Amino acid sequence: MLKKTLVLTVIVIMSCQSIPSASVPDADSSPIQLLKTSLQVTVRNNIGNVVEGAEVQLFTSKEDYQKETNPVGEVAYTDDKGRVKFIGIEPRTYFLNVEKGELNNYGAGIKTDSLVAKRMNKVTIIVE
Repeated sequence: MLKKTLVLTVIVIMSCQSIPSASVPDADSSPIQLLKTSLQVTVRNNIGNVVEGAEVQLFTSKEDYQKETNPVGEVAYTDDKGRVKFIGIEPRTYFLNVEKGELNNYGAGIKTDSLVAKRMNKVTIIVE
């Protein structure tokens, strides 16, 4: 009986050694991933269809928006789903200028709510 117990113990120990263990890096050696404050703008026309290829610009003040000066970054263009993303921006309120041909958002929604820090904030803009 003792011999069987010893053999079973050896088998269990050996089988445990053949199972690869997951390596977990030390807490100090792994890089910290921070979420960046971002804004996803979806552009739709007045009947609800997405607008591909619309120019989207962000401004930090109403004056800059009205004069179209000092935009935040470059002009971005919506994809085939009518979306464009601005990543790594400040968590604040923005004014948006959106145009595609004769369509624009003048007189419609031009201002975001204050963005939540370290989140992907979303807004839909209607162009007419």
